[in-house]
Amino acid sequence: MQYLCNKYCTEENQHLYPKAPEERGTVDRFLFFDMGTLTYAMKEYFRPRIYEGLPPDAEKENLLKQSLDYLDGVLETVEGGYITGEKLTIADLAILASLTELDAMGYVYKYYGNLTRWANRLRELPYYKDCCVQGIEMTKAHMKQVEEDAKKQAEKERKASAGKK
Repeated sequence: MQYLCNKYCTEENQHLYPKAPEERGTVDRFLFFDMGTLTYAMKEYFRPRIYEGLPPDAEKENLLKQSLDYLDGVLETVEGGYITGEKLTIADLAILASLTELDAMGYVYKYYGNLTRWANRLRELPYYKDCCVQGIEMTKAHMKQVEEDAKKQAEKERKASAGKK
């Protein structure tokens, strides 16, 4: 997203990735938080479910909760309604994409009121459905298939084990 904004942003949409170093640094900080903390926490928590069809790793949920707590706190103090202030930036879009994955995985984060209100408001953007709804459905279908495959494998192993007795 950074590259695309650097290459194609016009005066009209430069707010997505500001040129002013301080503003850009704030956007970058949240982009890096999304990539390095939030997404990492999500992957660690959901790893057993994604790859083995097993329940998420409850021991890893605390990191995810801390990440969501942090964002909820930021949104409580920021003025303007967006993650970095008054205008929509690519940091908002990146974090919304991560939350969309949580939605697809069925993870409930409604107890983070500021974060939930912010995400619900951004979901009203005219391009949200075009960009995200199909991905949510694809993730749900993939997870259903992984879980079905895991059940079949477990049943196969159970039958093989019962046959050896």
